[in-house]
Amino acid sequence: MKSSITKFGEHNGQTVLMYTLINEHGTRLSVLNFAGIWHEFSVLDGNKRVNLLLSSPTMIGYTNNNYYINRLIGRVAGRIKDAKYQYQGKTVVTPKNDGLNSLHGGDNGWANTFFNVTMTPESIVLKAKITSAQDGFPGTLDSTIEYLLTSDNQVMIKMTGTQSLVDGVFNPTVHAYFNLGETSNILNHILQLKSDNHLALAVDKVPIGTLSPNQGAYDLAYSSSLKRPLIQLKNTTSEQGFDDVFVMNQSAGKTVAILKDTVSSRTIEIKSKRNGLVVFTANTMTADIPTNHGQGRRWIAVALEPQTLPNSENIPEFGDVTLKSGETRQEVIIYQYHQSF
Repeated sequence: MKSSITKFGEHNGQTVLMYTLINEHGTRLSVLNFAGIWHEFSVLDGNKRVNLLLSSPTMIGYTNNNYYINRLIGRVAGRIKDAKYQYQGKTVVTPKNDGLNSLHGGDNGWANTFFNVTMTPESIVLKAKITSAQDGFPGTLDSTIEYLLTSDNQVMIKMTGTQSLVDGVFNPTVHAYFNLGETSNILNHILQLKSDNHLALAVDKVPIGTLSPNQGAYDLAYSSSLKRPLIQLKNTTSEQGFDDVFVMNQSAGKTVAILKDTVSSRTIEIKSKRNGLVVFTANTMTADIPTNHGQGRRWIAVALEPQTLPNSENIPEFGDVTLKSGETRQEVIIYQYHQSF
């Protein structure tokens, strides 16, 4: 395994460094110290190097928008209704950064943190201590995130939190966008989900506590072309594409989603033990965002974000994301690459 550290750019007066690992097959993993941005997951396909992730060649593409492109999301992913929840008879207030709601850990969570980074022969390890004074969530969270590259072209992301002072919440994810092809959209991709239902959402995209069956455009139980449902959603929904939370069939960490580019047969399998997967198809991305697939545009990539169902702080049946003081929890997401002709 080869490794390197290079300067990527600057943000808020601080140097952004890129940490890179390359395995024996030439597969390359690169991560930035700002927001733990997963900048590269590239493979050699014949004589071509192909980055499976949507990425930006400069910091401006990561920071001039609110798409959270490839950022670590913590302490919690998704929205918390009205930026508050009840815990042991008391109201816990969280930061408002999405109208009346909390989104993706607020404006000072993992997605806007400079991490301390070290490297091992097979992994990139990021650490940060997040205090309540910093991000507005209860207690202090000692965070460790490890990006591990294996010899069989798998990226395993281990997100660990240790809570102290008072009880808090922990429901992290990675806001990774994928385009496995060499075109400016994902209409040639197929997506298969191990899911029978998705969450009913209010107008502000907060889950209301009920499930909707995966019918019509949402029926992705089999290998389904994204072109058909995306065109249908464009004509029938205000989102004009997917911006939805799918309820995963509990499968003890087995594959929950498969994404494949039908032209190249490049495939990513995602494994997770958690019960939710957000699917977001960059429905309103604009041309002022530079990417490795050209200027930003609708459906340029798809974000696939495993997590415990959002707003579970207020809807207990969605899952328990409480992390008590003195406790440590680790959440793992696995991304396996292969070509399945």
